Amino acid sequence: MWWIYPVYVVDLALMVFLSFQLGNLIDLLDKKTKISGALLGGVLLACVTSLPELFTSLSSIFLVHNASYVVGDILGSIIFDLLVLLVATFVWFKHFPDAKFQRWHVWNGVICLGMYALAAYAFFAPANWQVMLGDINLVSILIMGLYVASLLLQPKEKTEEEEKETETSENQWSVAKILWLFAGCAIVLIASSIALTYLTHLIEEHDPTGFFSGSVAGALLLGIGTSIPEVISTAQLFHKRNYDAGFGNMIGSCTFDWAILVFGDFISWHQMHEGLSNVQERGIFIAESNALQYEIYGAVVSAMVVILCCLRSFTPFFQKHRKIGFALTGIFAAISIACYILILAI
Repeated sequence: MWWIYPVYVVDLALMVFLSFQLGNLIDLLDKKTKISGALLGGVLLACVTSLPELFTSLSSIFLVHNASYVVGDILGSIIFDLLVLLVATFVWFKHFPDAKFQRWHVWNGVICLGMYALAAYAFFAPANWQVMLGDINLVSILIMGLYVASLLLQPKEKTEEEEKETETSENQWSVAKILWLFAGCAIVLIASSIALTYLTHLIEEHDPTGFFSGSVAGALLLGIGTSIPEVISTAQLFHKRNYDAGFGNMIGSCTFDWAILVFGDFISWHQMHEGLSNVQERGIFIAESNALQYEIYGAVVSAMVVILCCLRSFTPFFQKHRKIGFALTGIFAAISIACYILILAI
């Protein structure tokens, strides 16, 4: 089964290409419409670039019947997305202090941190403390409520200041053409994400070393693989100095990933899926050996993102202390990388 690995790499390369195009298309929409960059990045782009996580989760439950894939994929994707956000801010820091940046990103980051807190209860509180509605954990409904609130509170239109900062696009494409191209890239991205689930399952089955267990395969092969769209599209937006859409994309992708996790809880009824009988105790929040690392390190990285957004939104820190700010983003990036490595190592 040697062919699995080159096919996996080709699939990832296709996802990189599509993600690059999606980032370009969102930037064009930001310049050609009055829609807020935070909304374009945090809802439209975030939902599309998170579709791989959605479809790999559906495939993991309905086709592979392995709920640990869902937990590993989603939690691995969230912390990887936040890691990339901090690293990208460090790499493209030069224009970050002066670029447009909405305060909404602070509150969206706080919502993400709140989701971590709720999930921690579902993962680690004793089974007799869980409030179960059939096989669905009440925590799932609360997390979904936070996600819906984030959508309702999302800024919809650009402010007057943002309108003045918006560059005149030289591209002659119409908004309709951009949307059609965006939809086409999204459809192909869905197909490649489904293929990624099958390939991950085959690699786990035929791995002679035994390294790729269910959760490790989910966090490493699926978690990183399905995060490629967010990574490439955000890097493209940062390169174009569109930090507003970039932060919206990454933090919005994380909150959408939490919604995907709880959606997995809604559909993983043990009566429907052979081998998932353990979901009746606490839902999909199955506390495997590395769930604690996911929670602790993920919450740490999420908190650093909130601190970064607070400093950028509510203080002139980055404008007045650029060298210190650059060093601080570097420290945050290094800590986030260390957290992710610890998850894989422990």
